[in-house]
Amino acid sequence: MKLEDKLQEYAESDFYPFHMPGHKRRLDPWKFGNPYGVDITEIDGFDNLHDAQGIILEEERWAAKQYGTEETLFCVNGSTACLLSAVSAAVSRKGKILMARNCHKAVYNAVYLRGLETVYLYPPVDKYQISLGILPEDVEKALKEDGDIEAVLITSPTYEGIVSDVRAIAEIAHRYRKPLIVDEAHGAHFGMHSFFPQSAVKLGADVVIQSLHKTLPSMTQTAVLHCCSDRVSSRLIHRFMRIYQSSSPSYVLMGSITSCLHMIWEHPEQVFEPYVEKLKRYRERLKGLEHFFLMDYPGSDPSKLVFLPKKEKISMTGEELYHILLERYHLQLEMALPNLALAMTSVGDSEEGFERLCRAMEEIDHENI
Repeated sequence: MKLEDKLQEYAESDFYPFHMPGHKRRLDPWKFGNPYGVDITEIDGFDNLHDAQGIILEEERWAAKQYGTEETLFCVNGSTACLLSAVSAAVSRKGKILMARNCHKAVYNAVYLRGLETVYLYPPVDKYQISLGILPEDVEKALKEDGDIEAVLITSPTYEGIVSDVRAIAEIAHRYRKPLIVDEAHGAHFGMHSFFPQSAVKLGADVVIQSLHKTLPSMTQTAVLHCCSDRVSSRLIHRFMRIYQSSSPSYVLMGSITSCLHMIWEHPEQVFEPYVEKLKRYRERLKGLEHFFLMDYPGSDPSKLVFLPKKEKISMTGEELYHILLERYHLQLEMALPNLALAMTSVGDSEEGFERLCRAMEEIDHENI
């Protein structure tokens, strides 16, 4: 079977996506029909992502105005290219960076490519082996002890939705005259509704990276890089974005970025109110499970449904739960570890999807009484 045939077969099946991308294969803010019809290159009238002076620049400036940033840059190579660019611009070759040990592999790739020296911030871990937020006092201790550090980088939220105290960390970094880069790839929906945590864009970070495709209705590989201050050179960020992104950026993906951003900024209540209502209702229902703990830490991202089997009540692992949901109920979760199974939700999720997940979890829970 050819890949395109397998994809079409899957699209027509009853498998439900509790994983990225956030459009969930059903929410289409840009109804362009046949994507081949709008798959162009840098032709007259359509600007150039790597030297934006026309319509792309206008859209980026419009986005920056909505977010309240100095600059917002579009990226079609995901948060990966944004992280590579931010690190490369903020830290000199063979320089030193203070970074969370649980950063994305793109940060480690930047360290490798630039020959950087690393100083690590180790997040505390809870009884479920979940990495918690980076402690501001650890940031201060590291900066106080090592004046050669050139930048600080943390991931907030984490894959599981754990959020660090970005405001406090930013204040500390700035006190030592260091820029703070926040990998907010999993928090593109932050700040869009009071139910969710505030975005690092509003909390003092200097560079913030968001993957639109993870939690918003945008295509895979779409991301934005926010420049929130002049502590990291805009000129260098532009230079490295040209290096790390494709020299033939997809207009289909750029169109997906702009359609997504116009949708969420021009119709925020229409987009987020129904989603938040479903999240509140179904999270409350899932808290009633006897054998599984639904992670609900103060300040964490409620869009992530993280199921942790209670070891004292059930021998099932997170990986076993993942496979039961997949094989018996055709619910495809984002990922699993021995201690947890993670379902990602977004504005693209339907009432039917939430209901199927709740019923499945209740059935599995009842079977193990």
